[in-house]
Amino acid sequence: MNTSEGLEGLIHEAATSSWGPELAAIVEKALALAVEQGDESGEYRVRLIMGNNAQMSGDTDMLLTNFAWCLAKHDQDPLRFPAEPDEGSDLMWQFKWMAGVLGADPRFSREQIAAVMEDMDQHYRRANLGMSGVAMARFELAFYDGHLEDAREAFATLNATERDDYSHCEACVRSVAMDYYLSIGDVEQGIGAFAEIMDGGFSCGEEPENAISMVLLPLLRAGDVDGLDSLHRRSLRAARNNADNLGIIANHVVFCAVTGNEARGVALAERHLAWLAHDPLSHRKHLNFLTALGLLMEKVVAGGNGEIPIRGSDSALLNPFLGERQGVLSAKELAPLCWAAAEALAADFDDRNGNSWHAQQVRARRELVAETHPLPLGDEALTTLAQPAAVEPQGTEEWRIRAIDLAATGQYDAALAAYASGVRGTEDPRELASLHRVAGGIYASLPGEKNTALLRESVSLRAAALRAAGDETMAALAERTTELLDGPGNADNAEGTEAKLALITKELASLTDHPEACYDLYADRAYLLIAGGHLEQARVALTETEAAINEWAVSFLAPSEQVLRRARAYHSSLMLRLAVESDDLEEMSRWVQRNLELETYVVRRATSLGMRARLAAQRGELVSALADAEESTDLLLSVGARETAAQSSALTAAILADMGRTEEFRSRLRFGIAQARLAESPQVLGLAYTLSRDLVEHGSNEEAIEIIDETLNNSGLDIGDHDRGELYELLGMALRGAGELGGAVNAWAVGITAFAANGEADRVAQLHLALSSTYQEAGYLELAAQSARQAVDTLASALESGAVGIEPQALIAAHMQLAEVLSLDDDDTAAATIETASTLAVQADSGVQAAQIQLIRARHLFRAEEVDAAVAQALQAASALETLDDGQQQSVLALLQAAHMLDNAKRHDDAVAIYHSVLEELQGDPQGQEIVRHQLADCLEAGGRNAEAAAVRAEAEEGQQRG
Repeated sequence: MNTSEGLEGLIHEAATSSWGPELAAIVEKALALAVEQGDESGEYRVRLIMGNNAQMSGDTDMLLTNFAWCLAKHDQDPLRFPAEPDEGSDLMWQFKWMAGVLGADPRFSREQIAAVMEDMDQHYRRANLGMSGVAMARFELAFYDGHLEDAREAFATLNATERDDYSHCEACVRSVAMDYYLSIGDVEQGIGAFAEIMDGGFSCGEEPENAISMVLLPLLRAGDVDGLDSLHRRSLRAARNNADNLGIIANHVVFCAVTGNEARGVALAERHLAWLAHDPLSHRKHLNFLTALGLLMEKVVAGGNGEIPIRGSDSALLNPFLGERQGVLSAKELAPLCWAAAEALAADFDDRNGNSWHAQQVRARRELVAETHPLPLGDEALTTLAQPAAVEPQGTEEWRIRAIDLAATGQYDAALAAYASGVRGTEDPRELASLHRVAGGIYASLPGEKNTALLRESVSLRAAALRAAGDETMAALAERTTELLDGPGNADNAEGTEAKLALITKELASLTDHPEACYDLYADRAYLLIAGGHLEQARVALTETEAAINEWAVSFLAPSEQVLRRARAYHSSLMLRLAVESDDLEEMSRWVQRNLELETYVVRRATSLGMRARLAAQRGELVSALADAEESTDLLLSVGARETAAQSSALTAAILADMGRTEEFRSRLRFGIAQARLAESPQVLGLAYTLSRDLVEHGSNEEAIEIIDETLNNSGLDIGDHDRGELYELLGMALRGAGELGGAVNAWAVGITAFAANGEADRVAQLHLALSSTYQEAGYLELAAQSARQAVDTLASALESGAVGIEPQALIAAHMQLAEVLSLDDDDTAAATIETASTLAVQADSGVQAAQIQLIRARHLFRAEEVDAAVAQALQAASALETLDDGQQQSVLALLQAAHMLDNAKRHDDAVAIYHSVLEELQGDPQGQEIVRHQLADCLEAGGRNAEAAAVRAEAEEGQQRG
């Protein structure tokens, strides 16, 4: 029967889609339609695509099921079910995977695998196909099962077999050969095969990332460590998003373990731990990962960090490997389970294969526990991953403080648990009233009717405790005011604030004889007035607050010194906030110091230390600023406030940057990123961006790519369009710096979409210009012009519509880039585009751009062989730039451009004169003069003035020696 139009459409869509879940959904739909229509020919075609996708995504069961079905149909009727019904769908190509797939699961017997190999051999011969694919399959089967003599003979046969249409790709052949050489101890040959892959630029589905992962340890042992960091990051980046790459991840875990990067290894293992369950039949990869994980856990334990929890180790998905477990396991608990599972798997393989090959591999990996080759890959620390151990509060007051600190950082469940612990530890009514007040504050911070009811219950408990203490006034006040003053939904609007202030005024009028009540109400009034921007009224309220505290201290109701200190600390914190809102640096310094003398709450103290650090940094007192910022971070971590600690780390990093301590600056940012990720906080975005931008600016592109990729794809955050655009813009810069121009283009394309969705035309245009310059660099001038035109159109449209923030200079820059590219491509519209840019620059009074456009015109004229006109334009540009602020350097470059034009036109004598002018302008720049003198010497030699050339070159060399 003929395949229906609908099914043909789905098959075409599948054939043009990339491997992965989206393709799986398409072929599932196509398969259902084919079965429904009774179209076995169409079903055959769909199942071949399903097999391809299953192989690439690591679904062995689906691969085997579809292959068996298709092979049976092909053998039944080869004409109706041809081996290659569609381009890219080839049954005989899939046959090459079968022996390896079956060999990776010890439940398939040697006899079953041998039968498949024989069947493959016969099918290839009957189809008159080349036998290279069969030879490769026999070699891989013998090698991976540890039959090394058979592997040696099969390898020789493979090398003697002529390559054909069914040969493995160049990358795969060399990768397997490399693995074989390394496994038999021929390290030199193995590293040589790896060099062939990299030098030849060979790649395929999982290469060269797979080969890189396997060669890291041999290179490390050989002492060839240059570039290993970049290789590790490159391979990991390519492999980390496909669960079929579990073996590659395992090799990187091993690399981290033996190089002393256990924290990095733990983060990597945690991220991919669930991949163990992805493909139940891929036991050889399971064995590799389990031994890698066991090794890493042993290293962690050996470093004294055995109690570190391994996130994800409690997943039921891991039960087939680790058995039934309760809760998250520590490294110490996980290590023996990994080794036991690995040894059991190795025994299954060896029982089938009749040797001890896999047991030897387990032993070899276990021996790595004693092997270390220090190679820093970052400065992550295992202590960063652990929840900081908080000191157990002693007594009711400490539990109350702990509850407030936890609540202040959003840890509400822990705060309520601390409150409950405090309640259990006392029967004193005053202490209970204080604790119930804390609980009320927590419930007031949480939305929902349930929490409002709990707030009311807390008020009742507090009032009862106050009455038990004999304080009817405070009990009644709490009942009358708490829900309005503290309750949710009343604070963030002017009407609610007015109602609160009115209530406070009313209560104060009747409570003049109760100083504690007056203190509470005046402090509430000051807080509300500061929040509402009524600063002078707030100052009056704070004066009244201080007076109430002083009166309270000498009244017959005088509290303990501890309670008075707490009240004075809160007053000082409000005075500090008032100073901040008033932008009064002197008052800020005064009150931050006073607050630190009084404050007992950890989070408030940490906040004040951060403020003092900022003030000190503004005064240039960086050493003291750094000390305060670090102490602030330590305090926050002491109560598990990872998100706030991440913010504090950003402050520390900024201070370190001002001190020029670059490595410590990066280290602190990495620490902050780790804290933010563990807290699942959006703080990770700013920290990752700051670190990545610094890395890109200093050429550390691979690490920057890794950080941005991790932030975009594994942070678990809902990233907004602006932030997404910025991250992809930076990712493109890093990829371009790493020489991955295709990746840069793709990243910027995503960035354009994000900025466009956020209505940021200027940023859209910037990325179009980045694409244009990248295409220009790669020689794709038509694409470069297309991108530049898109930048021009985007900005022109935005300016026409009156968009805010679009500067005319941006549109001029876009025209300049378009003009340059059109000129390089010898496009007839280049001259007109140059004139358009020039007109816009004049209209915008943009002198620098006008001069730069003259240089573009000069280059265009020179390409048209109008040398005199070109040189005249360059000299005019130089003169114009010389008169502009900060234009001196560009003026010299314009002169140099004129000299180069004359030099290239073989008008050497004219060029010499301008080179001398350039040297005069470069007085005080010996390095620049040295470069230009060598250019002048070349020009003199080209003009036959060899003696002068020698003298000039001698001057250049003399200057180099002096430098």
